[in-house]
Amino acid sequence: MRGAKGLLALVALVAGAPAVAQSAAITASSPATLEQGNLRGATVSVTLTGTTYAAAANTSHFTLATAVPGLTVYSVGFNSGRTVATLRLHYDGSDFNAAATIAVTVAAAGSGHNAALTTGTQAIAPARWVNVSKKSIALTEGLGAAFYTVALESPPTGDVTVTITSDNAAVTVGGGATSTTFTFTTQDWDTGKYVGVAPGTDADAVDELALITNVASGGGYAHSTAASRTVRVTVNDAEQTGTDYDADDDGLIEISTHAQLNAMRWDLDGNGVSVNSGHSGTSTSAFAGAAAGMGCPDGGDANEMPDGCLGYELTANIDLDTNGNGSADAGDAYWRGGQGWDPIGEVGDQSNTPYTAIFRGNGHVISNLYINTSGSLAWGFSLLGALSGARVESLGLSGVSVTVSTTTSTANQAAFVGRLLGGSTLVGVYAQGSVTVSNTVVSTSDGGLVGRCDGSGVIASYTNIDVRGYDSVGGLIGNVENNACSIGISYARGPVSARSPSTPFPRGLVYSNLSGLVNVGDSYWDRQTTGQTTSTGSPNSDGKTTAELQAPTAAAGIYAYWDDYDLDGDGRIDADDDAWNFGQANQYPTLKW
Repeated sequence: MRGAKGLLALVALVAGAPAVAQSAAITASSPATLEQGNLRGATVSVTLTGTTYAAAANTSHFTLATAVPGLTVYSVGFNSGRTVATLRLHYDGSDFNAAATIAVTVAAAGSGHNAALTTGTQAIAPARWVNVSKKSIALTEGLGAAFYTVALESPPTGDVTVTITSDNAAVTVGGGATSTTFTFTTQDWDTGKYVGVAPGTDADAVDELALITNVASGGGYAHSTAASRTVRVTVNDAEQTGTDYDADDDGLIEISTHAQLNAMRWDLDGNGVSVNSGHSGTSTSAFAGAAAGMGCPDGGDANEMPDGCLGYELTANIDLDTNGNGSADAGDAYWRGGQGWDPIGEVGDQSNTPYTAIFRGNGHVISNLYINTSGSLAWGFSLLGALSGARVESLGLSGVSVTVSTTTSTANQAAFVGRLLGGSTLVGVYAQGSVTVSNTVVSTSDGGLVGRCDGSGVIASYTNIDVRGYDSVGGLIGNVENNACSIGISYARGPVSARSPSTPFPRGLVYSNLSGLVNVGDSYWDRQTTGQTTSTGSPNSDGKTTAELQAPTAAAGIYAYWDDYDLDGDGRIDADDDAWNFGQANQYPTLKW
């Protein structure tokens, strides 16, 4: 599918409440980019600068007119003050290469507001991409070059220059240089040109990492990262000694045992520096004989040393029932006198520090997570106590059993993360099992996946957790209190209940005192299996029956936009972002990995 991307901006004027004449500009806070080849899933933020439109709470208040058929607004979220709206756009029509004109209309009604609107228009300017045949290449020092091809993805208006640059002198392109160029014309724009990538030789004992950028300019192609592609090149060093715990040189320390998973607690920033510093001997034995910098690569700085790892990744499934007898007991490595797993981040011996790095599951599953504690810690009882600026992706939890009896009024418990702090994201994760608060406490945040979410997000994830909380309880997220939390293309289906005798707040998906803190996009809960009819941040219609959740067998119906999200963060929506398997008509969606 060929076509162009559109760069979208919008300006409009709004008249305020009928009682007092006001005007408020709606201005574009950030432009949206509609992806070529898969022109959908773009977002644009608009600011209502003159008044607060609390009533403009759903998609029906926002309309879009355009010469590009098939471009619509399908989801709207608000910040806590409801002065900034984030519009998600969907393109499902013919490709276009020429500029087009758009206009956005907002109509807010009710709650004392009755807004009239005058719209402005803006041309959609084509902004095309470069195509590369490979996203990553692995080389070995001294053993020769590899190749990939580069081409344009849509016809240019004239000659286009593609500049190819390596950011690490240890990897060269185009015959021994760190930069080279190719020219494409209107006749050969889609004919791939070969780019040679070669490793250098050096005397250090460190793997190398180079990012090769392919940036186009001229002929209607913008000279910017919006028209570029990056190829990731790693070089296995010939002099390296010791065990390389980053064998694929992606900057993530590889975990294949429960002892290595446990050792993450001594390296909460994921850089690999402190993981082998010998905390009671557990880390040193888990990563015995590690190479310099755990084997993570050098990105090309002058000191020719590893730049530090970026986090951890699983290379195998891990069973925390370490004696394999089918139950949690004193024979397991993490029995801890019956308390079970000690959450990683924000508890006890970790000086109240959250995990701040990447944790990639690679489709693997951690099974038989067991916690049964009467502790008084105020953070998280879960696999990970708390995350801040972290990313957890493509990981499953099965056989979860979390039982908490605590007198702490701010306790957070869930399967995955007790507290999800600012800038953290869960992508492509699921959990199955139970989370239970077993006594009466003042206030808790109890969720299937996350206990409490502050300024972070969950995307393309689901839970089948029996959540039996105290008061602030949700099937996916227990509570949102301070900062906006986003949920996208996710669902919950486990039973949800609350034990508070006076203020029970069980919700099918998520609970919050302020609905403006919860931004929900195309996410659902099963009203029948959860036992809940409401959720904060969503109209009741987002609660579905079991039959409704199981009926679609593709990204259609209620799941029509579940392939519209950039899950891997590369700025483009493509096959790598296709996360869901919809199965048969009597099955819930599952994650493809």
